[in-house]
Amino acid sequence: MRRHESIVPISRQHHRGLLTARLLQHGAPPYKGMPATPEAKRDYALNFLQQHLLPHFRLEEETVFKLAPEVSEELAQQTKHLQEQHQHLENLIVALPDATSVDLPDKLHKIGKLLEQHIRHEERVFFEQLQQELPDEKLKVLQQLVLQHLNG
Repeated sequence: MRRHESIVPISRQHHRGLLTARLLQHGAPPYKGMPATPEAKRDYALNFLQQHLLPHFRLEEETVFKLAPEVSEELAQQTKHLQEQHQHLENLIVALPDATSVDLPDKLHKIGKLLEQHIRHEERVFFEQLQQELPDEKLKVLQQLVLQHLNG
């Protein structure tokens, strides 16, 4: 799926999220340089949340999620749902230190599946609809918002 240039920086960040999502799921193949034990994956997930996921969520929430509700009621509902998923994923990851060693693999798997589903929905449905329905002048505004956010 080709992305409008205003969405490309956000979309590119999803690659690392998909890799992390797969890493956390049951049956993930070993990835060179990536954690292999449940405890190491937990620590990786906690670091990933702080270093990548929360900044990515902020980027989306301060750019595409601000403009999408203005376009249609359907995009407004998707935006609300995606924001709820952001909070749910954050809560699940933050709770990982409380998981027992027996529960940890299943909790990691659940987070991995939810993160993958979330990203795939944004890419396949939300972004696709947004770039089709957002007028050109709003896409230019979106591009400026994204660039401002990324450049601090």
